Amino acid sequence: MIKKYLASSFTEAFLRIKEDLGPDAVILKQQEIKNPSNPNEKVEVTVTLDDIAEIPPISAPALKDNDTKSTGTYNNRGIKPIEWPSMQKELPKHEKAREKNVPPESVNKLIQYAESALAEIKNLREDLSSTRTEFLEGIRVIRERVPREFNVVAAELAKSGLPAQAVQDLLAEVMVLCSASARDELSVKDQMKRVIANRVFVAPRPRLRKGRPLVQMFVGPAGSGKSGVITKLAGKATMAGNPSVAIVTTDCYRMGALEQMEAFATAAEIEFGMAPSPEEVPVIFEKLRDKSHVLVDTAGRGLGNSEHEEELLAFYEAIRPDEVHLVLPLNMRDRDLEKFTETFLKLKANRIVFTRQDESLELGALVWLPVKFGIPVSYISNGQGPDNVVSAEKEIIASWLLK
Repeated sequence: MIKKYLASSFTEAFLRIKEDLGPDAVILKQQEIKNPSNPNEKVEVTVTLDDIAEIPPISAPALKDNDTKSTGTYNNRGIKPIEWPSMQKELPKHEKAREKNVPPESVNKLIQYAESALAEIKNLREDLSSTRTEFLEGIRVIRERVPREFNVVAAELAKSGLPAQAVQDLLAEVMVLCSASARDELSVKDQMKRVIANRVFVAPRPRLRKGRPLVQMFVGPAGSGKSGVITKLAGKATMAGNPSVAIVTTDCYRMGALEQMEAFATAAEIEFGMAPSPEEVPVIFEKLRDKSHVLVDTAGRGLGNSEHEEELLAFYEAIRPDEVHLVLPLNMRDRDLEKFTETFLKLKANRIVFTRQDESLELGALVWLPVKFGIPVSYISNGQGPDNVVSAEKEIIASWLLK
């Protein structure tokens, strides 16, 4: 016997099947109905009642000496049916709810929430699948449209994290610049490095001045590596023979952050100041007016917190730094990189510092993010030591994209 059930959800269908046919029902097919005319008939489940027959036990050679377990029962198609009694502990949660006197409306809300969550997961999977298909299609088109001599460079650029349109533009420019007699792999790669370098947007090196310190303020999301960049730059300056460096932190409340920064400053013999509020900034900077270079650390900020944004702007107005460096990790998703950049541009950021270059497989953001937002790259951090923070240079970035 084969029977079909129409219901508004799979949960409702399963409950009706169990009530009508009992534990011996076997589900043959289940599917969602697209654009149902009746809102109570969104899913269709096909079931049958199959005869169950005992099959001979497994032959002796296939069993171990100490194996005395039952082989179970199988239907006439050789398939072991679902053991409904054991599943009852998990599926009919509405019965447990009745035992605990939970109101039926609460159970219904829970079922609706579960169905909504499943629908959202399904939509998300479809979106991800569509995005992946578009990305792979873009790479395929790029490779099919370029001469064979450019395939290696095209493949490396596709893996770098650059947008497909940017890769196409770069390849088109290199194809024009490379003469027919200079299209071997090495020549094409060297020409591509020069083309990428011309597009990289880097900040000029900061210059120290007489009479007042160069003040660099570092902002960004929590965990981006602001404190690490500051300690590396300060350590690098002192190792290069510049003892007139100071560190000021406005991050006076995060657990352990203040102690770590103060411990580093003490060990490196660097003057250290704390500014818990914008009102205390003038007093601190008056003490540091004879310094040549002041590095300002700030608390990590998330997105959409107006109170934190107002506080950061208040510190900016009190400090009036020469440069405001937005610190972003390179292994952050492109969408998040864009969102944080948009937010901190409103908070006076005018430089980008990229961290975790050594931990990132895709480095395309080094090129496309500064160009898109018109904000240059100042420093790149690629390790833990003082030497592992470098001033951004066009040629170095281009060589990282084409290893």
